[in-house]
Amino acid sequence: MSTNDTISSTFDVSAVVAAGELLLQAALLLPPIYYLIAFFLFVGVVLYNFLEFHLLSDILHGFMGDPVELTFNPESEIYHGVASKCRSLHGRYLVTPWLASPHLQTVFLNFLGHPPSFKYNRQIYRTRDGGTIALDWLLFSDVAGGSSQLPTGISKEDSTPLLVMVPGLTSDSASAYVKHLVYKMAKSGWNVVVGNHRGLGGMSITSDCFYNAGWTEDVREVINYLHKEYPNAPMYAVGTSIGANILVKYLGEEGENTPLAGATSICSPWDLVVCDRFINRKLAQRLYDRALAIGLKGYAELHQSVLSRLANWEGISKSCSVRDFDNHATRLIANYETVDTYYRRCSSVSYVANVAVPLLCISAIDDPVCTSEAIPWDECRANKKIVLATTTHGGHLAYFQGLTGKRLWWVGAVYEFLSVLHNSPFVHHQKQTEAMGLHSALESTIDQSPYVNVTEDGMLSPATENTLTESTVTHSNKEITESEISAEVDETIKTSSKDGVLRITSKNENSVEDKGENISETVADVMYPIKRSVHELRKYQGKSIWLLAYIAFVTSWPLIGSLSFFFFRKRFNKVRRKNN
Repeated sequence: MSTNDTISSTFDVSAVVAAGELLLQAALLLPPIYYLIAFFLFVGVVLYNFLEFHLLSDILHGFMGDPVELTFNPESEIYHGVASKCRSLHGRYLVTPWLASPHLQTVFLNFLGHPPSFKYNRQIYRTRDGGTIALDWLLFSDVAGGSSQLPTGISKEDSTPLLVMVPGLTSDSASAYVKHLVYKMAKSGWNVVVGNHRGLGGMSITSDCFYNAGWTEDVREVINYLHKEYPNAPMYAVGTSIGANILVKYLGEEGENTPLAGATSICSPWDLVVCDRFINRKLAQRLYDRALAIGLKGYAELHQSVLSRLANWEGISKSCSVRDFDNHATRLIANYETVDTYYRRCSSVSYVANVAVPLLCISAIDDPVCTSEAIPWDECRANKKIVLATTTHGGHLAYFQGLTGKRLWWVGAVYEFLSVLHNSPFVHHQKQTEAMGLHSALESTIDQSPYVNVTEDGMLSPATENTLTESTVTHSNKEITESEISAEVDETIKTSSKDGVLRITSKNENSVEDKGENISETVADVMYPIKRSVHELRKYQGKSIWLLAYIAFVTSWPLIGSLSFFFFRKRFNKVRRKNN
């Protein structure tokens, strides 16, 4: 390096240092208040984006709110006859200005939700497996100024519409959003009952069954019980969050069998696998995940004596997320192989297609807990019984509106939809059909049974349980139902004679010869298709065995030829000598 280059570089460094000193001196001349303002502006921008505020957008739009988007089948009678008459579903939703954030709305609902003040009447219901459920009632007569004590509060002939409320995860009848809906419906002339989940609402666990995101047995049993007790009261149901997932899954399992006349689903997670991935994606969602885990651990501590016996208590106490809790508790108690298996089989998205009851589904696009990515848009559009209403904002179960934030938009929408439906000819009437049962629609038909059907060309196809348990057997254009076979068999009983030999006689003390021929024909008709299937299977199995034997013989011929020559070499030599 030359002397000139050294001087030049030294000059450049000194110039940079001098410039830095000048900038520092200029910065020190500014008042400290400017830096404080800049700091708060920076923090404000970060929080505005982190909390997903939309106040500026609302101001630019003149506080007009965003329209409610409806998804439905163009041929849906529920939309044209019910939803089209609901003003709230065709209007715009404007968030309370000082709660213009999905996170603020959700947190505010849980801590300062402004719930109305009233008292429930509690009824204790015992399930068939020994579990205990608290049914909290609020009747129209209670809100109107009267007083009632169940079970005499409602007569069996009462035709007042009855609403069944299914709360969300770790929520009960005391939750703010539950009380908002219950009071609104009771004040509007409805009788309302909140079906608390097992172990919630101050109740103890009295059996080895716990509720989970797909446990529909309690909802099914309570609804059937209420329908039996009050057969003249049209019954509707509302599910929120996890309760919405349970309700929609129940509706899909029951199909036409349910006694419900209509239902609504609010902020359902729909697909538990998608929501599980979403809630672990960002920092804000991970905070919700941690908060939900704390709530589940608190629920577990209330029932430690039972959970420590049925689940991994050490894992439960260390759970930091909902997935951890489900892995150490829910999965084990409900007997699922993995957490994802539990999520898949309990997701209501698999049951949407089989819903046969008028159903309004409400979800917020900015829901910070149940992501909009899980909303089954196409499935809802394909089902003529479903109307899906989505809003741009709303948070999770919040939907605050008005300057004071004392009203929830979805509560009014639910009341309006159910009221119009109740006064329309589109209410659902129970029909006895074959329900889907408790098996998930995602289960493989191959996994359900190890049987196969053999076609004429020798191909094998899975035979499901429905195929193997057909209620009718057809042969030679003659149909014999199971009831007829049972009746035929029930006509005979086994009796013991004095010599110890069992003989078959009829209930009418007729001899076996009187009906022997009919029974033989019935048994022959039943056995014929079974024998035919076994024969075909054996025939094609035989063909397969001969084919495999042929392939084995051809491919191993060189080795077989060498071995044959070795073993029969002496005999070949004797034959050769004789010929010579």
